[in-house]
Amino acid sequence: MIVIVQSLDVSIADERVKGSFEETRRRYELFTEFDKVVLLTQDVQDFSYALGKVIHVPCGFSKYSIIRSFISLSSYFRWFYVFLLSFCWLIRNYNDIKVLISENIDSPAPLIVSMLFKIPYVIYYRYDVGSQVKWINKRSIVGSIITVEERFAFKRVNGLWVTSPHLASIVKSFGRQKRTTVIPNWITVTGIANNKVNRSSNEKTINTSILFVGRLHPVKQVDLLVKAFHLLCRKDISSDLYILGEGEERQNITELVNSLGLTDRVHLLGFVDRPTVLKKMKESDVLVLCSKIEGNPRVLLEAMLCKIPIVATNVPGISDMIQHEKTGYLVNNPRPEELADAIEYILRNRRLSHTMINQAYNFARKNFSKETAAKKIRQELNSIVV
Repeated sequence: MIVIVQSLDVSIADERVKGSFEETRRRYELFTEFDKVVLLTQDVQDFSYALGKVIHVPCGFSKYSIIRSFISLSSYFRWFYVFLLSFCWLIRNYNDIKVLISENIDSPAPLIVSMLFKIPYVIYYRYDVGSQVKWINKRSIVGSIITVEERFAFKRVNGLWVTSPHLASIVKSFGRQKRTTVIPNWITVTGIANNKVNRSSNEKTINTSILFVGRLHPVKQVDLLVKAFHLLCRKDISSDLYILGEGEERQNITELVNSLGLTDRVHLLGFVDRPTVLKKMKESDVLVLCSKIEGNPRVLLEAMLCKIPIVATNVPGISDMIQHEKTGYLVNNPRPEELADAIEYILRNRRLSHTMINQAYNFARKNFSKETAAKKIRQELNSIVV
């Protein structure tokens, strides 16, 4: 049995209730090719029915209303409660566990159980959690604690997988001497039809569709994109901005859209399923990702396979995937003016866009297929589990 421990934000449970199950299911079903998979999270509902072959254990659930009321008072109470339940579950089932896998270091439960019972333990490090919590979420104490915990765990795990070369360099700076394996996000190429519609335009008037897909979180800087879009609207570009996703920044973004008078041209569509995301990508003229930091964003892989030009910030995680003016267009100075100029440049240069999307498509097929990831994971598990 493979047990994956994932400590999620409190809001994730609500997001999944709205139907955002595809990402989690695609991520973990690959492991079911090797063994029985159990996913421990801090959700309050059991979503096994939506996760295919993955068995879900919601460690944030309690049938007692007094406990539910208590843990709802503070995220710290909730974290402790989830830690306690996941730790107890692991203790009860340790004899059946072949390997423990956790995404990042939100909870010390798997590390403690691994050390107590000599169970092989792998960390699949998807993004720099400590830095995001400390510098972006503005929770310096929590971020520092996570960083210390990361340094401790990285030196003791049996396997450390990262999604990008940049994360591998971070891990090395933490003192990790053993081998670190880069296993990027993967995507199933089949099923993504390449029926991209080429739009015609002239240099004076452009009718376009600009797309963002992702969490509405401060790290994604969607407000920066809205401000850049406002600048584009003041030029001779007739365009609409479509924002697909949900999150804590929705209210702030809505207020910004209203204050800039963009209610008729900015469309916040909330959560949509994957087929709708892919359809919207194929209908759009450019996808924009202006994050402060990333791990290995799957949305860029999907955009590459849908053959839509990409404009993104030149930050770690994104720059591991995007080569400037080869597989996308990178913006070094994440200010509205520079982002607007970059989007306009791509919209007006169809020849460059056509070259970039073809190179990006070939790059994604070669480096981010499910088969390539499965081969690496199989090799890693065989070397870890004796």
